[in-house]
Amino acid sequence: MLYSQSCSRLPVCFDVLVSGFSIGGNSKPMTHTEIEQRFAGLEDEDSKSLLIGGCANCIAQCDQILSIILQENFTDDSKGSSSIGAHVRHILDRFHCFFAGLAGASIDYDARKRDPEIEQNVEAAMFALESVARRIEQLRSLPFCSELIGVKESVLSSSPAVEINSTLERELMGLITHSIHHLAIIALLAKSFGYQMDSDFGKAPSTIAYERA
Repeated sequence: MLYSQSCSRLPVCFDVLVSGFSIGGNSKPMTHTEIEQRFAGLEDEDSKSLLIGGCANCIAQCDQILSIILQENFTDDSKGSSSIGAHVRHILDRFHCFFAGLAGASIDYDARKRDPEIEQNVEAAMFALESVARRIEQLRSLPFCSELIGVKESVLSSSPAVEINSTLERELMGLITHSIHHLAIIALLAKSFGYQMDSDFGKAPSTIAYERA
């Protein structure tokens, strides 16, 4: 069953977990109020901008590969289990599910369109990509609601989908990490076809920062 309280009210189970551990290197457990304050500090305009920027960067990398890839390489699955087109389509599918669920505060990641046209046609993929890019930018002008949102997704093929609570911020973060995973595979596939890729293409931001340190 999904919790109905807002993000500012943490579940009782979280309080139980916190009571026996030190969080953030403190010598004593943080109080409920301190935890709420820490969460509130994360939900600011800077976090919103960074999350939207991270999503936009993933879409920009998709645009980069679509701008150079040949149609025959886009659909070629001889180098692995899936083609570059399949990975691009999968990235866009998850964004589509995210946006489709915003109005009702209920996201179903199993409700993917799996449009074969996006997977098999570079121009169709470009069109879908531009649509997602516009919707990501539109998030900048929207207030981020603190209410919990429902998220549904299958985790075992033999079992019903799992439904849990999440937040808009957490789902944006999930879209970024999910996209990076597939962009990393796209980079490997593109290189196998002889394309010269940017050295940071498909890398996690933490990896890029570590390599530059």
